[in-house]
Formats: sequence, C-alpha cells, structure tokens
Amino acid sequence: MKKWAILLVVTMMATLVLSACSGSSSETKNESQSGTADQEKVQLKFTVWGDVASAGPEVKLTEEFNKSHPNIEVKFEPVPGDGYGTKLTTSLAAGQAPDVFLIGEGDYYKYVDKGVVEPLDSYLEADKSFDTSMFQKDLLDMGHINGKTYYLPKDFNPLSLWYNKKLFDAAGMEYPNENWTWNDLNEAAKKLTLKDDKGKIKQFGFNATKWEYPIFTYLWSNGTSISNEDGTKAEGFMNSDKTIAAMEKYVAMSKGADKVSPTPQDAETLGGDGSMFMTDKLAMMVTGRWVKYDLDRSKVDYGTSMIPKGENGDRGGIIAAAGWAINANSKHKQEAYELVKWLSGKDAQVLRSEKGLVLPATVNELEEVKKTEVKDKPIIEMMAFAKKPVTMISSNGSTFVEEFNKAMEKILLDQSSVKDALNEAAKNVDSKITK
Repeated sequence: MKKWAILLVVTMMATLVLSACSGSSSETKNESQSGTADQEKVQLKFTVWGDVASAGPEVKLTEEFNKSHPNIEVKFEPVPGDGYGTKLTTSLAAGQAPDVFLIGEGDYYKYVDKGVVEPLDSYLEADKSFDTSMFQKDLLDMGHINGKTYYLPKDFNPLSLWYNKKLFDAAGMEYPNENWTWNDLNEAAKKLTLKDDKGKIKQFGFNATKWEYPIFTYLWSNGTSISNEDGTKAEGFMNSDKTIAAMEKYVAMSKGADKVSPTPQDAETLGGDGSMFMTDKLAMMVTGRWVKYDLDRSKVDYGTSMIPKGENGDRGGIIAAAGWAINANSKHKQEAYELVKWLSGKDAQVLRSEKGLVLPATVNELEEVKKTEVKDKPIIEMMAFAKKPVTMISSNGSTFVEEFNKAMEKILLDQSSVKDALNEAAKNVDSKITK
C-alpha cells in the first residue's frame, strides 16, 4: 500500500508540474497577445439628480470616458431630483454609495461634516497635468472647506429676474432694467396683477416664492441677512428690525386684498411658477437658468434682467452651483479622481453649456459664452453681485435654513406674525448651534 501511495503522489506531482508549466506558458502567450484586455477592469459608479433624458451630457461623457480608459468601466446611475438627497444619504450610511457623486453648493458643508467626502488636495498636487486655475476662482473656492478642497465644479447658474414680455406689452409697460429697485418691481407687479369678473386673480405680477435663495437676495439688497458673517449667530440678524421690516414687505406681496404674488399653495395648484410663466399667468419671477430649457420649448417670449436693488442701491445675487465629490469609502479612489477630472474638465464644461441651460465653470469657456450671449446677458452680470448663503459659510447653515423655513411656513399660514416667527426661529437656531 505504501509503495502505491508513494507512486500515486509522485505521479500527481509530476502531472501538476507539467500542467503548471504548460499553463504558465499559455498565460504568458495570452497576455502578450491581448495586453490589458484580460486584466480585470475597475468598476466605478457615479450619480447625479435628474433622469437619463435630462442628463444627456453625463451619458455621453460616460461613454467617452469608458472608451478612453480601457482599465476602468464607469456606470452612470442618475436619481430623480426629489429623491436624490434621501437615496444618497441612505446609501452612504449603508456603505453602498457610488464612487463619485454630485452635490449642490448648499450641501457642501453637510457632506464634509459627515466625513463622507474625500479631500482632493493630494490627488491634485500629484497631478501636474490638471490645472485648477482654469476654473473661475469663486466656484473653485466654494469647494474649499476647512483648508481643504473637496469638490471640483460641474457648472453654475446665477439667479436673475425673468419676465414675460407678452404681459408687459399687453399692459403697455417698459421692461425691467438694471436701475430697478424692489419698489419698482412691486409697483409694476401691481399693474400686472389682473382679476376676472368674479374678483379672482387670473394673472399675477410676481412670484414671492418661499424658496430661501430668492429671499436671501431680497434681504441682502435691503442690507440685512438671517445670520452674522461667519454663520455662528442668528439673534440680532434673523430677527433684526431690518430683517423683520423687509420680510413684512416681502410676505405682503402674497397676502391680503392687494397681493401681487400667488401663495405657495396657489403656485402649486397652478403647476409652479415655471408653468404659470409659460401660460401667461405670471409676469415675473426670480429663478435660475435651468428654466430656460422649458421656456424655449414653450415658445414664450421672455427676457431677463438683474435682480432689483434695495432702497440704498445695494444689489444681492446668489449662485446655484454643483460640485463633483469622491466617496471617502470608495475602494478605487485614484480611478474615481480620474473620473472627477473628466466630469469637470473643459470638454465637459463645453458639452453641458451648448444648449445654454447652464454656464461653464471654466474661465475661457465662459468668455466664449459671453461673446455670443445677448438675451440672457443680465444673468451673467449677476455674477458680480453673488454672495454666499449661510450654508456655504458655516457648518451650521442647515440649521439656519431649517428654522427660517419653519418661520416662513407659520407666517404664510397665518399662524404667526413675521416678528414672532423670526424671534422664535432666531432663538431656536442659537440654542441648537451652541449645544
């Protein structure tokens, strides 16, 4: 038995050696013939808000990236806008988030605070082929938090005043211009607000939205804000005399017999301000350039103007932007960095801005847009007046916005006066951020 066992072992070893030699020779031959073809590709995923149709440029960029990076395979997984934040937060908590994701400027601090965004500094320092000076400095600086770079710009949209020319023409009124104040807007809105035979408003002059960004521009132009400069205090700012007085005027536009604006409930019933604007039920609104796609398709005759000034000549603007981030828990961070570079690079900036829905975040490409931009020139001019919202200057920003929005809800539902609601909100903010 022993001899048979020994012979069997020796025979098996010899067979294995021959097999190994043969396999090694075959593998070497295959590698020499196919190069990297047999190497396993790195699998990456990235996500944005919106559907595949509206995210056309990202689909094309994905296809081009995969063609030019044979060692990486990228899968694009967009998420509907309303569910984006929830799904991203949930997937990050579960350790299942994409390697690269898009974040709006208002949430930059939040995701950095959660520790889920990878700092880009070491990658940028090691990469001599990628020069961040191509980006507009303000947009690049948005991604700098606590001394580190976490985001590279995708694109941006300054808010501006959009007006329906048909409604102005019907009223025999001049279009808004750069010298307009908020008082001028209010007076024009009164003339543009029309009622039917039963006294029901059939056409609104302006939309005094509850969205905080347009409200911030209104407050800044009136020399006030909901926080101090570094976003650490609400008392004396959110409820200052100036803020209260300004907000009383703002809210009055959508309340009472002389209102010129739909309430949030009115606007929702009528399909939102964009739909109202396109169906000649709204004459003016403050919003971003993303509405341009629908406006152009609807054939509505519209114009843009700078956001009005306050009584003292101040003008406040705000930029809605977005940045690419690397998941801090990605297993392939270097490859993810290559994807972020691709998605924020010059070719990507040109591709996204071709239809005029967004503005390129790179200096040279924006200059090219400026050369041909006529109709929406005031939008670009608003860049010079852009300020950072509290969410961009402090990790407490979300608390300020949350409490301010709660106050607005109470005011608009007639559950509280402007003064009482803002006093309560300021108190709540400071108590939360000092814990």
